[in-house]
Amino acid sequence: MDEIAAKMASIEWIYADKDPQALSAFEERIATAGRNLGLITYSDLVKGVDLHLPNIRNGEAYRIQIYDWTGLDRAVLGEFLGFISTRSYLKGGFMASALVVGGKGREKAYEPSEHFFEWMERLGVLPNLNRDTVLAFWADQVHKSHNWYKVNVS
Repeated sequence: MDEIAAKMASIEWIYADKDPQALSAFEERIATAGRNLGLITYSDLVKGVDLHLPNIRNGEAYRIQIYDWTGLDRAVLGEFLGFISTRSYLKGGFMASALVVGGKGREKAYEPSEHFFEWMERLGVLPNLNRDTVLAFWADQVHKSHNWYKVNVS
């Protein structure tokens, strides 16, 4: 196991490993985008998905309101995306969450959030957050994701 995989495998998840149905829905939506050589927005990823997390509302259904994101919404989704990228990295050597981007109206529409790149820097995948470095890394991850999903997901 390489150093990045070891760091990822050692993370203790607060939310992401607690709701297999939501995780499956998110992974399937990302896989569909990848298989179609596309991207998916954060809002399209979570739209209509009920989360059942024991540490939020005692496991009662919780749905992210796509037009009124809260800090908790961002934290929950960010962790699911980290977990999904951990699984894809361990399985196929790529960061699946690179396919998830902001939609229209964002300063950097159709790019991952700055949190994605900051996490990559903390993992040691990115040497810095220079715009050229970030974009080259992201393009590489999108390419790897598309290639993997095209071959491994039907």
